[in-house]
Amino acid sequence: MKVYVRSNFGNNIIILNGDRHSFRCRQRSKKSDGSIVQSLKIISYKGMIKDVNKNNKGLVGPLQFNTMSKL
Repeated sequence: MKVYVRSNFGNNIIILNGDRHSFRCRQRSKKSDGSIVQSLKIISYKGMIKDVNKNNKGLVGPLQFNTMSKL
């Protein structure tokens, strides 16, 4: 599965390759102290094309994204 994500500051768009379970674990994850992890800012393909072409955003990737859930 390929997902397009905006960086925290919105300067770059990152292409992540991973499976559904990895992205689900990341979106619902909590740190060891109980605080919530900041979720990914997922955008559509058309939104990514618009940002890269018109707004001159940088494109990073594709990167492999694998997360293992806690048991």
